[in-house]
Amino acid sequence: MEPSKICHASALTQEAKLFTNQCLNSEEFVVSAKVVSALFSSFQGHHVSNCMFENAAGGAGSSNLHVPNQDHEVLDGSPAIVAADTDDDNPAGQVMSLPIMGRRLFHSPTLTRYGSEPPKWSRVGSSNKASRKNCKPRFKVTFNMDFNREKTMLFNYLFSEGHPMEDTLVRMRECRLTRRHIETLIPGRPIDGRVVEMVAMRNTCSIQHLNHPYFWCLPPRFAEDVSKGLLVDELAETYLPFWVKPSRFLNRIFIPVKEIFFHWYCVVVDFADKMVYHLDSYPNSNKIADRESLIRNMVERLHDLMTYPDYGPLRAFTPTDLREWPIKQGQGIPNCNTSVCNDSAAAWVISWLDLEGRFNALEISGVVTPCHYTLDDSTLKGRTAVSLAGGPFNAIGSLVRMWAKQWQRLGISRK
Repeated sequence: MEPSKICHASALTQEAKLFTNQCLNSEEFVVSAKVVSALFSSFQGHHVSNCMFENAAGGAGSSNLHVPNQDHEVLDGSPAIVAADTDDDNPAGQVMSLPIMGRRLFHSPTLTRYGSEPPKWSRVGSSNKASRKNCKPRFKVTFNMDFNREKTMLFNYLFSEGHPMEDTLVRMRECRLTRRHIETLIPGRPIDGRVVEMVAMRNTCSIQHLNHPYFWCLPPRFAEDVSKGLLVDELAETYLPFWVKPSRFLNRIFIPVKEIFFHWYCVVVDFADKMVYHLDSYPNSNKIADRESLIRNMVERLHDLMTYPDYGPLRAFTPTDLREWPIKQGQGIPNCNTSVCNDSAAAWVISWLDLEGRFNALEISGVVTPCHYTLDDSTLKGRTAVSLAGGPFNAIGSLVRMWAKQWQRLGISRK
């Protein structure tokens, strides 16, 4: 007999409880069974009476009576209804406990045996956390990155697996960075040019509130436009006044330059030293002449922009001999003449663009010999990723941080 046929009405269930708790002798048992069968014949009461006779005939304690319900379940800790387990002819003194009925929540499992272990409920999102642990990050946080808890969480979100690669994570003006671009900061991979451009954009956004910015940081496409031979009018339309903001107290101009085969070098125009520095981690003697020719053209175009009418009255403070400033090779830079080191050329450029980073005019010019002039590739790339995605100039920075918190807490990824 299937147990589900017993519980079609709550009245039937209550009658079964009362009948079991009375524990009458065999003569009273037959009378009560007949009453039950007569009262609930419309609810298939003959099954109830049969079940009762079977429990009585099978011996006391031979089986447990379990009455399941679609909307209720027996909570753990409440004993099931059993027949009196005694050899006494009059078991009326046996005290029986009624089960405590509670509503089922979230398809909780039904206990079918008396004395079974209570279900071990897992914390919310534990399965998601377990799946998130399987998504190992492609890039791990190091001690030298010096991240707090929030930055560490953002870092793990940026470089973990299981996320759409085309998600936009950084947006500044017209520039966009997706997760695919961010992951080029993983050590051993060539850095995408849009990451370097975003670093220049971040630096430029940081000085827009100043009436007289003390530096400019131009994007890599400035060198490309100069090499294409664009006129001053076209350059002024593109770079004035955001990239080239008029200033009376200009100190330095940073220009990242990209060559073929992912090689990068940096040009720094120093107004204090009246010098143009050529910073290159791979100073190939066969290409120095071509590179310095491009550098000279860029300096001339800068002079044209600083004397252009749209530059305003501050063009009167432009050095007249800017075109003639000498170009000097940077000193103390490791010669990365192998393909492995060449992948870090963009990382060197990013370090020079960082205002608190590598560029030191005294060390670069050779006046002071640096004690150690090496590049911590992992630390630089990790800090760059977090500063771009979680920095104040990312238009969707708060949204990205919210995604990182959701992923950390619940294991939810945007798909």
